[in-house]
Amino acid sequence: MDSDSILAPMGALAALTFFVLLAVPALRMSRRGRQDGAAGDIPGGLANPNFADLLEMPVLFYVICLMLYASHRVDTTFLALAWGYVGLRALHSAVHLTYDNLRHRMTLFALSNFAIFAMWAFFFFEPMPRT
Repeated sequence: MDSDSILAPMGALAALTFFVLLAVPALRMSRRGRQDGAAGDIPGGLANPNFADLLEMPVLFYVICLMLYASHRVDTTFLALAWGYVGLRALHSAVHLTYDNLRHRMTLFALSNFAIFAMWAFFFFEPMPRT
């Protein structure tokens, strides 16, 4: 498999991060016509941590993807886990920015962390010998 394929999920996660960077202030300004950023403008209040969430754990995602790219070890398992991680993070952001159900949000967050943990584990401890 071409190592360049791992760059697409990395780009998608970066795009999601930029989207949230722009969406949070836009939501704050559009809700009830207020521009003061008062608590209650968007789920999570003034300090909506969704953007911070996209800058913390994803660092491990970007690093493992770069390690896979540099070592030419990208395969379908890693690519599926990478896209799964991005999809789960996108769903997490959607929940966080809309109805903000804690149980749904934390489940998505935990599943995304499992995907990234699996990428790291498979990188250092291959589940099956390569043929």
